[in-house]
Amino acid sequence: IVVPGLNSISNTLNRDPAADYHTLIHDESYFGQLSVDLYQSLFLTAALRNDGSSVFGETNNRNWFPKASAAYTFTNLFNPREMLTFGKLRVSYGEAGQLPAPYLTSPTLNGSGLSTGITQGTGFTPTQLGRGGLYFTTTKAATSLKPERTAEVEGGFDLGFLQDRADFSATFYRQHSTDVILAVPTAPSSGYSKEVKNGAVIDNTGTELSLNLRPFTTATQAWDIGFGFSKINSLVTDISGAEFIPLDLNTNNNVAIKGSPIGVIYGPGFIRCGVSDARELPAGVLAAACAGKPDGALYLDDGSNCSQDIGLPCGETRLRVLADPNPKWTGNVRTGYRYKKLSLSGLLDIRKGGALYNGTKGALWSYGTHAETDSRAICTGGHRVNADCTGNLQTFGDANWYPGAVAGPGAGKAVPIGQNWYQGDVAPCPFTGIVEPCIEDGGYVKLREISVGYSFDNSFVTRTMGLSTLDVRIAGRNLHTWTKYTGLDPETSAGGTLTRITGNDYFNLPQTRSLVLTVGLTR
Repeated sequence: IVVPGLNSISNTLNRDPAADYHTLIHDESYFGQLSVDLYQSLFLTAALRNDGSSVFGETNNRNWFPKASAAYTFTNLFNPREMLTFGKLRVSYGEAGQLPAPYLTSPTLNGSGLSTGITQGTGFTPTQLGRGGLYFTTTKAATSLKPERTAEVEGGFDLGFLQDRADFSATFYRQHSTDVILAVPTAPSSGYSKEVKNGAVIDNTGTELSLNLRPFTTATQAWDIGFGFSKINSLVTDISGAEFIPLDLNTNNNVAIKGSPIGVIYGPGFIRCGVSDARELPAGVLAAACAGKPDGALYLDDGSNCSQDIGLPCGETRLRVLADPNPKWTGNVRTGYRYKKLSLSGLLDIRKGGALYNGTKGALWSYGTHAETDSRAICTGGHRVNADCTGNLQTFGDANWYPGAVAGPGAGKAVPIGQNWYQGDVAPCPFTGIVEPCIEDGGYVKLREISVGYSFDNSFVTRTMGLSTLDVRIAGRNLHTWTKYTGLDPETSAGGTLTRITGNDYFNLPQTRSLVLTVGLTR
């Protein structure tokens, strides 16, 4: 068959088995792909993948996933100009599946796990007469699971300028994820707390931008600098009729709830105007206090409606969306410089916004061991506004103390801050259930890495060692973090690598700071 402009056509068919016999999990994939190149400018690809895994049980252990893409390098049809030296348009469609954790379709026993809530370690490892035991996990075996299926449409372009001294790429995408696997709460009468099901539909839209500059490149030296930007918007569109679904046992504050981004922080907060249910206070109290006040104004009591000191906020009993842990955007700045055989490089990571629940701080407040508790008001007549108090006095709504609009009979009153706050009914969030006092801005700028390298190729290396080059590189990683977050590290997640979302800090370990020495030998 003769096709005008056809430069090449190729196809592949692969079988990719993978098995973990220690955990009795078996995965196997079949993959076929067809690629077509027309006029060295239009590139077409179509592929079909069949994946199988035993983690789905017997009913849905094999699934098909198609993909297709087209790329048009329009600068191949004419001589590159001085300004624009490369240009490509691209579009693609693909479907992918997400595997769940193993053993969710089988009843399992556990010999080491938290069995009775927060017990400070005493609820681990069930025993009887000093001997270890086993118990059924609180997750009911799933009757049937399908893979999370994400269909994505992606488009973008790549441009090169000034004889490749600069390039710019932009990608725009939309993802539609169905059959999202979540742990759905079950009735306590079942003997379980949750059952894993295909229980949600989530839409994501995103933008990714990349700019790379190479100001100069010569035989002896070169310098390049790059900028990256990414913005993702997510929306939960369905959770099978449930009001909300916790995302992970270790991150109960992060939920999937219809109409909100995935992983929003959900729980009781401060009573606020236009946000909280009026039934949280005696009839008419909240409406009268909030008259003429903006939505979100913090209600401050006079000690008569919610058993708080004059000028302190009240806690809710009803749940609501409090904050979004997803960043507004993320970015990075990297640079590298080479002078003869010496090379230097650095990388900054940036996260703008995104809330973080600092449960560690709330717990340490309650224990009286947080550094902030060193500053306490001293009162001779009790923690009341009219008592004789000195030391740490704060007014809610001030710029340096829970800033924003306030309302209620306690507005504008200076409050003594001491044990009444740090160990009171609202502030120590892990123990009161009031989540809002511990929510902070999780944005940061991180000096992710600085490295120095040198290539040795002198006579000692070539003759004595029998090598062509000896490359030595020293890199420091996670060297410094600039952030407003008061915990150890804003880049953290109580759910570890298994959780879907960050935003929960409860005595988590920070990212490690390391010094890495790398030696490369080339013959």
